[in-house]
Amino acid sequence: MLKNVIIVCDCAHILGGIENVAFSSAKELVKQNINVYLFTSQGPVDQSLIDSGIHVICLNQYDMLSNPNRLLAVFQGLYNRTAYIRFENFLMDFSSHDTIVHFHSWTKALSSSLFYVTAKRHFKIVITLHDYFTVCPNGGFYNYQKKHICSYRPMSLSCIMCNCDARSYYQKIFRIIRQLFQCRALFCNKEINIISISNQTEKVIIPFIEKKIKRWFYLRNPVVLKKITKVAIEKNDAYLFIARLSREKGAELFCQALTDLNLKGYVLGDGELMKELKEKYPKIVFCGWVDGEEKEKFILKGKGLIFPSLWYEGSPLTILEMKSCGIPCIVPDKCAASEDIKDGFTGFVFQTGSLYSLKKAIMKYEKVDLSILQKNIISTFDVNDYTPENHTINLINIYTEILNE
Repeated sequence: MLKNVIIVCDCAHILGGIENVAFSSAKELVKQNINVYLFTSQGPVDQSLIDSGIHVICLNQYDMLSNPNRLLAVFQGLYNRTAYIRFENFLMDFSSHDTIVHFHSWTKALSSSLFYVTAKRHFKIVITLHDYFTVCPNGGFYNYQKKHICSYRPMSLSCIMCNCDARSYYQKIFRIIRQLFQCRALFCNKEINIISISNQTEKVIIPFIEKKIKRWFYLRNPVVLKKITKVAIEKNDAYLFIARLSREKGAELFCQALTDLNLKGYVLGDGELMKELKEKYPKIVFCGWVDGEEKEKFILKGKGLIFPSLWYEGSPLTILEMKSCGIPCIVPDKCAASEDIKDGFTGFVFQTGSLYSLKKAIMKYEKVDLSILQKNIISTFDVNDYTPENHTINLINIYTEILNE
């Protein structure tokens, strides 16, 4: 019988989607009278976790990038001995018969050393595939130097020789070594259970590890969506881009396509490309990072969303957010976002990374009856499918099935 869930996550406060999902599910599990523990490395601790009744064990360490001692950062990234010792002592109070250890993230601070502990103590573990670090050294199957999806087999000679890292080949060498450490630690476990958050993550990752894992499950990430609000897209004239401004997100593809077509665009997001893109594309409106009511204000002005990501993605929540507003989306074919769009019915799909294909999709969008696309979205999309409550029910069913095996 399920009594305890131990959630493993690098950070004790929200930095992005991984923490959002981990913390949301943790809070909902507490409501189901399950004892929930968060084992984490980097503080400060989000007060809402404690207020929700979650037991937080925070090591108060630096993550790899913020550690001023670079040599220590390297060793900790490969094998965090402090985390290993603390985790081993912590697990002594639990039984593997009624406890699930659920890993959300570990590569930035905790390291894969924790997998040795779960193997030693015979715990059944669950890993949610938020990214591709389980098999890919750089975590994305993406070549940051050449700006395209990588087709090399992870850890093959071609992969090792390829400088695909966003920073340098030295960083790639570190990632290769870290992957070797991780594979050795992870696959000591005989009870590895995988949760894929999209068909894309399953299709890409599972073939490389299916002989080494016990079972895998499909479970979409939870997201809090408002009941569908119809945005008057027929009256609007601006396309939206909502993401951080980094190479793999395809912001430049968005700007180039709309500039070439002389169409209006709003970029909602910030990042290292902000200055470069603002100078290069003066007709595009760059709004910076927006949230809450300010973000909603721009969404209400949107004619459609263009999601031009150049890599696979995990399970982009932006698409669901737009559908909850009745806004059709234009998405790339090799990205997980394409799973939520039916081409020509609730939006359009274009060839990943192709400026020509994106412009062609935009021109189709310009000519289509937008009211029909919106009606299709409203008739087929149910926000209740993604609620944290429903996600937790499914998650508990997964945990129970694993423990009862």
